Amino acid sequence: MALSVIGMSHLTAPVEVREQFALPEDLARQLLRAFHAENTFEEALILDTCNRTEVYAVSGEREGAMDYLLGHIARLKGAGAVTDTSRFYHHQGIAAVDHLFHVAAALNSQIVGEHQILGQVKDAYRLALEERMARFFLNKVLHWAFRVGKTVQSKTDLGRGSVSVAKAAVDLAGQIFASLADKSVMLVGAGQTAELAARALIRANVGRVVVANRTLSRAQDVASGLLAPSPSDEVEIPDDLGADEPDAVAQCPAVLRSRDGRGADGAPDPQSHQLLTQAIQLAEIPRVIGEVDLVICSTASPELVLTREDVGEAIGRSGRSVFIVDIAVPRDVDPELGRLDNVFLYNMNDLDSIVARNVDRRRQEIPKAEAIVEYEVQQFARWLDSLAVTPTIKLLRQRLAVLQQAEVDRYGRKFASDDREQLEQFTRGLCNKIAHHPIAFLRGLADAGGDSDRLAAVDIIRKMFELDELEEQS
Repeated sequence: MALSVIGMSHLTAPVEVREQFALPEDLARQLLRAFHAENTFEEALILDTCNRTEVYAVSGEREGAMDYLLGHIARLKGAGAVTDTSRFYHHQGIAAVDHLFHVAAALNSQIVGEHQILGQVKDAYRLALEERMARFFLNKVLHWAFRVGKTVQSKTDLGRGSVSVAKAAVDLAGQIFASLADKSVMLVGAGQTAELAARALIRANVGRVVVANRTLSRAQDVASGLLAPSPSDEVEIPDDLGADEPDAVAQCPAVLRSRDGRGADGAPDPQSHQLLTQAIQLAEIPRVIGEVDLVICSTASPELVLTREDVGEAIGRSGRSVFIVDIAVPRDVDPELGRLDNVFLYNMNDLDSIVARNVDRRRQEIPKAEAIVEYEVQQFARWLDSLAVTPTIKLLRQRLAVLQQAEVDRYGRKFASDDREQLEQFTRGLCNKIAHHPIAFLRGLADAGGDSDRLAAVDIIRKMFELDELEEQS
């Protein structure tokens, strides 16, 4: 088996380096199609998040895999040749499996224990399936990784509480402002990260959330969705929101924690407040940005979304300070914007102190999670070893020998001693003939060198003849 992973993450490179190699879905799809067309790898998967870009591949041992991959990425992004590979890591074999399981368990995440990564791995798997680059081996190892991630979540407190990059951004905002209550916030981008940030902001009692997105309908979906309770929010929505009018829903007030601002006893509820939501397109940001206190950016755009030229004048005219937290990779915000007197710009690198505190709180859970991952890696290695051709051929012959002897014992007493010997020769020869084609097929696959096809064939034969059970009995 030759699973390998080549990538970089927050552990090896700062955001300004990672963004040069980011592979959003459109580029990831192009790269997978190139792999398929060139028959470079038998299987491949591309995992791209704000904290990592990784390519997992199944193939024979390929010389120069790093140079080949980086060359493809450079061409896709219109960049020059990559000469410095010191920021990249390259794991092969069971070390690559170990790395994947650590990623799925959120042990390699910037915020250890965050839950987003498992969904991001599933999205990467979906894309690989769509491009016909996920077959037997990736199917097996990824479903195993999903199980590892879920086991760590359910059997440890590693991910207890709301922990994610989005939540860290809101925590950073909480350090900037004495209170987020009644502040106006703009979310640039309408993906999962933006929704998570919005939910955390609502729990902090912000007064207004503006969702800006390239597609207005998506921004409206997110904005109106904020008025509905999430499983972790104690929220009730008034009956008269005009749910049949999407534009009205996107901009009307919703009362949090009570329908009318009163508690269960009818007295005013000091925790109740009204939330205003609004959906706009990216082109409308200059018109609105001067009205907000905080901007959180999390688009997947390969280009800058907020530039000094586009929004600097609008912010200056407003006369108010604007705090911008850019958690996108590549970055959404022009660093020059941070040079304005009333703009305070933060990016992924500024989350480090918050991340460090979260890691400290979860440090006592890390050994438990590591033990789960180590056990699962060992189990996967054991399964993988079982798919070696030579041991499988040996077990197949052993299985047929057991069947042959059972039939001789069953019918042998009906034969004279001389005839019994002929019966044994006949059944032995028949079993050898039955075994001939499967064994020849397995040996042919081993000689051909196709890892994925060989592993799939061995797995089927082991299941057909129940060889795993036989091995356990031996």
